[in-house]
Amino acid sequence: MKFEKLLIKSVDDSLKDTFGETAAEIIYKHLERKHSLKQEEIPKKLEVFTEGLEEFLSSGATVVEGMVLEKLCSNLGIERPSEALSNFVGCVTKLKKTY
Repeated sequence: MKFEKLLIKSVDDSLKDTFGETAAEIIYKHLERKHSLKQEEIPKKLEVFTEGLEEFLSSGATVVEGMVLEKLCSNLGIERPSEALSNFVGCVTKLKKTY
């Protein structure tokens, strides 16, 4: 599976596992309405995704980002890097380069 698809699946699984199907859809609608970001565009617009998530979830966004990284690394079959929580976008970009 391509990295982008694994990232989208990791985001989707994390949101649904944490908030449930309905709330995840509300978050996606917020991202699309307020940030013109569709679910399939998340891999190409990670900064917009993190901004929208932080706007919607405030400090809870960091928890979701951690869960996304955990699932992504699991899907890639690697351990999550220790610096993952300090820079979500940088960590995902680094993982993409090594994948």
